Amino acid sequence: MLTEAQFERARRLALGLAGIELFDRHRELLQRRSDRLIGQDSLDALLDAAEDGDTDARRRLIELLTTNFTGFFRHPWHFHLAAEHALWAVHRRGSARLWSAAAATGEEPYSLAMAVIDVFRRDDPAVTILATDIDEAALAVAREAEYAGAALAALEPAQQARFVGEPTGGGSRRLVPAARRLVEFRRVNLADLVWPLDGIFDVVFCRNVLMYLEAGHRYAVLERIASMLEPGGLLLLDPSEHLGGAAELFVDRGNGAYTRRSAAGRASASRQGSAR
Repeated sequence: MLTEAQFERARRLALGLAGIELFDRHRELLQRRSDRLIGQDSLDALLDAAEDGDTDARRRLIELLTTNFTGFFRHPWHFHLAAEHALWAVHRRGSARLWSAAAATGEEPYSLAMAVIDVFRRDDPAVTILATDIDEAALAVAREAEYAGAALAALEPAQQARFVGEPTGGGSRRLVPAARRLVEFRRVNLADLVWPLDGIFDVVFCRNVLMYLEAGHRYAVLERIASMLEPGGLLLLDPSEHLGGAAELFVDRGNGAYTRRSAAGRASASRQGSAR
């Protein structure tokens, strides 16, 4: 049974290491995962090591606290919208950069790559997709780009024929090189003060991650994303998520889609908010 002391230690570490805010409703989830993956005695050892600064222990604890539930083309409209936005950026500037900020095991950025290839009607569009996550184990799966039939079933038959290669053994199949080439994977902790990223993005997917973050971290992440988006750049959240205090930085386009507001637009939104 998860003790109060264990939960409080996990809560402090989650907030300090990843900006994740644990509530009492997370107690049962942490209990189940620790029992299944490490056991109660080992949980104390893991917490001890994480508090002592052990890098591997901190990584394993974050993996224990985060959910990597994902799938191909979740909210399909988002991918078509993002690909069309990338096409517009390439016509205007010659290239486009897209970012999947919580890539998990890769289904989201690979879905984006497929959508881009379809919209551009070529295998080598002038588009790069950066895919990041805090969980190195999930990223290792993503880099392999091998998925079982249950995951691939979310793809339409035409997409399977176009983007899924031959079986690799064990019931899995690997995505074709055209989809894999567009995506670069990198570990990024959104709660870190410095992100190992440079340049500006045209589209950012940040879905199903803000809900885990403490309010201050959530605002800081959205503020930094806004600073890294092209003017009019596209931000995509899960439709159930909200911007909170960062709403003045973006224009709500509906269904989880937002565009970066210009500096003049932010000033106007701030004045309107103050007038209410």
